[in-house]
Amino acid sequence: MDGLKVESVDGDGEQQSIIRTSSSTELIEVNSTKPVRLEAKVRIPVKEHPKFNFIGKLLGPRGNSLKRMQEETKTRISILGKGSMRDKQKEEALRNEGNPKFSHLNDELHIHIEAYAQVVEAYQRLATALAEVQYHLVPVSFIIFITIILNIIERSLLESDSEIQKE
Repeated sequence: MDGLKVESVDGDGEQQSIIRTSSSTELIEVNSTKPVRLEAKVRIPVKEHPKFNFIGKLLGPRGNSLKRMQEETKTRISILGKGSMRDKQKEEALRNEGNPKFSHLNDELHIHIEAYAQVVEAYQRLATALAEVQYHLVPVSFIIFITIILNIIERSLLESDSEIQKE
C-alpha cells in the first residue's frame, strides 16, 4: 500500500478535506507484520488567517514543539510548500530550478505527516499526529474569542439562575 493522502479541495467556494488511498480497490491486511508507510498532507489555512504565524506556532521555540510532536506520535512531520523556507529568494530560485526534490515548493503551504509501522499502529500514529496538528492550526485569537464568548454565556446563565432564586 502506497499510503493515505489527505488533501484539500475547493468545493462550491468552501474548503473540504478528502481522503484518498493509492487505489480504492486495494485491501488492507491488518494481520501482516510488514510495515506500511502512510502519509497525509494537511493544508495550512494562511488564506483564511493571513496575519497569523502558523509556522511559528507549529515549530515553537527552536523547533521544539515540532520535535516533541514527532517524538510523541512517532511520525515524521514536515512543513512544505510555498512559504515554507525562510529565504524567499532561495525558495524562488529552487522553485524555478525544476528539481523534483523541491517540487513541493509549487504546492500551497502544507504539513506533510508520514507514519511507518505495522498497519494498525501506522493508522493510530497518523491519527494522533493529525489531532496534534489540528490543535496547532487554530489561531490563538480564535481560541481567545471562543473563550470570551463561553465566559459571557456562563455569566449570563449564572445571573439568570440567581434572579430565579430571588423570586
